[in-house]
Amino acid sequence: MSQTNTTEDTRIQWHPAFVAAMNLEFRQIKTSHIWLTALSGKLEKQDISALLERTRTLREKMDKEYADSVLQVSVTANKKIVDELKGVEKDMCQALLEIMEPEINQIKQETRQEARQEARQEARQEDIAITVNTLRDLGHPDSIIREIIIKNFELSPADADEIMIS
Repeated sequence: MSQTNTTEDTRIQWHPAFVAAMNLEFRQIKTSHIWLTALSGKLEKQDISALLERTRTLREKMDKEYADSVLQVSVTANKKIVDELKGVEKDMCQALLEIMEPEINQIKQETRQEARQEARQEARQEDIAITVNTLRDLGHPDSIIREIIIKNFELSPADADEIMIS
C-alpha cells in the first residue's frame, strides 16, 4: 500500500473577537512591560519615545543603569527607527544625551587624562632633548651626558642609549 502526501492549507481561522482580544492583550503587555518589549527588534517610533520618556523619570542610580543597559540593546536592535527619530524628534536626542551623560562624562574624563599624559610625555622628551643638546653644546662627552640624563630623568641605561643615538 503506497501513501501519498498531500499538502493542504491547514491554517487555523481565528474568530475575529479572539483576534481583537489578543491584539488588546498584546498592547497591554507592551505598555505594562515596556522594559521587556524594548529588547525586541520590532519597536515602533512611539514605543522608543515612550521608553525614553519613562527612562527620564528614573531617579535611582541602579534604575538608570538598568535602563541604560536595556536602551543599549533596544537602540542596537531598532537602529533604523532610532536613526529616523534622531532627525525628527530633537527631544529624543536630548533624552538620549541625558541618559548617556554619565558615560559621556566618563569618556571625556578618560580622554582628558590621556591627553594630559601624552602632553607630559612629549614635554619630558623635549626636556631630555634640550638637556642633551645643551650639554653637547657645552662640550660635555656623551658618556657624562648619558649619566646625567639617567640620573635626572630616571631613565634606564637602554633608554638613555637610544636617546643618545637619535
